[in-house]
Amino acid sequence: MKKFILIVFPLLIISTLCGCKGGCTKGVDYLDYVSERRTDIYLYSNDGLEIKIYLSERETPFSADGIKGDVGKLTEIFVTLPKNYEEVNVSVGGVDGEMNYRAVENCYYLSFSACNVSGESAAVTLKYGETSADFNAVNVKYSGVMDCDSAVKCVIEHDGGLFESMTENGIFTGEIFVRLLYDEGCYYYVGVCNRDKKINAYLVDGERGKIIATKELG
Repeated sequence: MKKFILIVFPLLIISTLCGCKGGCTKGVDYLDYVSERRTDIYLYSNDGLEIKIYLSERETPFSADGIKGDVGKLTEIFVTLPKNYEEVNVSVGGVDGEMNYRAVENCYYLSFSACNVSGESAAVTLKYGETSADFNAVNVKYSGVMDCDSAVKCVIEHDGGLFESMTENGIFTGEIFVRLLYDEGCYYYVGVCNRDKKINAYLVDGERGKIIATKELG
């Protein structure tokens, strides 16, 4: 996790522990302004083959512009194989399709507007070359990990002044992103974006609600 923090949040580590008791400042429910919630991550990895499944609720089209759009469910699947194939197909949660190759990340990608994946694991079938194989991707969330809304409340508790400064006449002039992360433990990225597209980013410990690091982007 240290490497991740140094790359993504190269600022002073903050030792404040959030009580996570409040969700509102000036009578505003800031959870109404969340335009992205990545709620679950499923992982499988073995012998150079890796599967990642992200379950989210996200505005479409997504734009970090400080304005919340219409939010819908989104399932994203990332697959890395030991070598590249002309065609890779995936089936999970009752839906299937051909994956697109992403050269920059060297992986295959497919997204669905909705997918029947829940619980502790997800059954995944991959077809590539002459191979058709089944895999079991496991949910990384474990007992004691808070949900997305609780992570946002921790940030509000930690930096209430920012939210107050972005609230005018009972309206929050921004949008909030909250994404579950996993690196030998669960964490949350919480981004607070204003109308000038400036983002105040926070890394939150998924169990204790502690703000580990902060950074200003844009």
